Amino acid sequence: MSAPNDELAGETSADNAVDGKADAAVDGSYTYFEISKDLRKCVSPICGGFYLARLNRSYTTCVDHVDRASCYVPALDWSESGVSDGLQQKLYDAANIDATTSGVHAIVRGRFAPQQYAQGNLGRFVVTEAWVEEGDAVSEGVFVRAKTNSIQCIAAPCPTITEKALDKSTSANIAAIDWSLAGLQDREIQSFNDALSTDGGVILAGDRYTYSQNGRSAKGRTATAAYSRLVDVPAN
Repeated sequence: MSAPNDELAGETSADNAVDGKADAAVDGSYTYFEISKDLRKCVSPICGGFYLARLNRSYTTCVDHVDRASCYVPALDWSESGVSDGLQQKLYDAANIDATTSGVHAIVRGRFAPQQYAQGNLGRFVVTEAWVEEGDAVSEGVFVRAKTNSIQCIAAPCPTITEKALDKSTSANIAAIDWSLAGLQDREIQSFNDALSTDGGVILAGDRYTYSQNGRSAKGRTATAAYSRLVDVPAN
């Protein structure tokens, strides 16, 4: 197994050209953020909210239209998410972990919106999707949204998975995902493999690798961390 350059890594002028794009598609790759709890001790709403940072990008445009490494908001707006209070707590718990450990443990999709406080427009974040890491591995590499495609091959390896880099314009077709670094149980790996064929696919972080099978080389991605979307299961 070799470790080639990852064509989805880094930032380019093409990414800058599409900054601010907001695609609402269920398998879209834009407007995804790492979220961590603000643990500073001072008067709310100045402290105690959340920090958000775009995945795969070096800066985030905040509610005041200033680019920063991360943006602070006092509160989350769940009104467009369809996520129940119980599942919201899972996101809050993961955001707490995110604030005190390495790696990304909590991810939200959505947008910044104005919100006036006595101190001025501190904004809010409107959540449309929420994702939490399965397990406690430290995420490394590129964050991608992966799902199966319609490519068919006579023999393996076959690039049947399309991966889109989050918050970027790049994508690639790969033949395999190596889950061994994510510290997942067999049932969790099976659940992620099943989710690859759903409309939303899966979110994972990892690096490019290549391997050979049947005398042919193919691209894959290691999964250093994998994320499950918080979705309420309808009662029977």
